[in-house]
Amino acid sequence: MRIGPNIYKRRDGRWEARVVIGKKANGKPQYKYLYAPTYREVSLAQKDFQKTVCFMIPASEKQKLLFQTAADEWLKQRRKSCKPSTYNKYKNYLDSYILPHWKNTPVGMITQETYDQLFTSLEETLSDSSLRVINTVIKGCMKHALKSVPIDFKSIAATDSQVKILTDSEVALLLYKLRNRVDLNTVGILFALYTGVRLGELCAVQWKDINLEQRVCYICHTLQRIQNPDRKSGEPKTCLHIGLPKNGKERIIPLHDHIVDLLRKIQEKYEPSDYLLSGDFRPTEPRTMENRFKKVLKTCGIREVHFHVLRHTFASQCIESGMDIKALSEILGHSSVKITIDRYVHLTMKFKQHQIMILHFPEKKCAV
Repeated sequence: MRIGPNIYKRRDGRWEARVVIGKKANGKPQYKYLYAPTYREVSLAQKDFQKTVCFMIPASEKQKLLFQTAADEWLKQRRKSCKPSTYNKYKNYLDSYILPHWKNTPVGMITQETYDQLFTSLEETLSDSSLRVINTVIKGCMKHALKSVPIDFKSIAATDSQVKILTDSEVALLLYKLRNRVDLNTVGILFALYTGVRLGELCAVQWKDINLEQRVCYICHTLQRIQNPDRKSGEPKTCLHIGLPKNGKERIIPLHDHIVDLLRKIQEKYEPSDYLLSGDFRPTEPRTMENRFKKVLKTCGIREVHFHVLRHTFASQCIESGMDIKALSEILGHSSVKITIDRYVHLTMKFKQHQIMILHFPEKKCAV
C-alpha cells in the first residue's frame, strides 16, 4: 500500500521509504531504501536523508555540470519562450542572489541542506515575492540539468497585503482639479482612472486602437523599458520594448461617456499612428508618465502614490458600484476571475458595511 511520496507499507507490516540518490548506468533511478515500524518514523527518516543525499552517484556528466553552466543553458532556453522583462528579471536574480553562492558548484553537489542554507540567508533581506522568483529560477536550472531534483522547495504563500486606492475625497478633488483641462497628461490620468488599464498598456495605446463610434479601446500592446539583451559596445544599456499585454492576450475595453467626450474634443489633432500620451509617433515612457502624475498630485494637494493606484481605484469603485466580477476581470485583463476576487473583493469597510446590510433573517408573525 502506497501512502505519501515514495512511501509504502510492506506486507510484513513495516513501512518503507525510498530516496533517489542518482542514476544507474542504464539511466534508471538509483534508490536508497529506509525502513521503520510506523509511517511517521519512516517519513521523518526520509526527510532527514534527503537533506544530506548527494547526487553524485554515479557521477554523470550532467551531475558534474557547474551551476553557472546550467543557469546559462536554462536562461537561453527561457529567452525563447518568456517576455524580455521576465527574462531580465530571472537573469538579475541569478546574478545578484544565486550565482555568488553557487557559481562554481556542480549541480550534483547541491543538496537539500545547500538549498536551505542559501534560502535562510536570503529570507533575512528579501521580500516573499522575490523569494518566489528565486525559487522559480533555482527549480528551473536544476530541472534543466537533472531529471530528478533532490530538493523539497519551500512553498511561499502570497501575503495578503492591503491594496492602496485613492479615497473618495481624493478622487473627487482630482476630478475637480482636472475638470477643464484637455492636455495629454490629463487625458492619460483620466483614461486610466476610468478604464483601469496598466501604465505600460496606456503608454502603448495609439489613436488607431480607439474606436469612439463603438466606444471601445483595443488593448493590444504594453510598453516597457528593459535591459538591452543584445547590447554592443557603445550602445545604451536599456531599450524600449513593445510587446503583448501582461497575460499575453489582447482585449477590448468599453469607454465611459466622460472619456469618449474628452477624446472627441482632441481627436482631430492626431493621426491614427500617433500615441495617445505623446501626441506623435514616439511613445511616452512609463517612468515619464509616472513622474508627470506625481507632479499633478502635488499640484492638486493629494498625497503621493504610484500611477498603478489609479487601476486599483477603478477596480474598487467598480466593485462598490456593483459591477459583475467576470466583466470587471475581463476589463482589467486578469487571467482568471479568482485574481480579481482575491485582490479587490471586500477591499474597503464601506463595501463591507454595504454587504452586511444584505443580511436578512426570516421573521415569524405572531398572532395578537
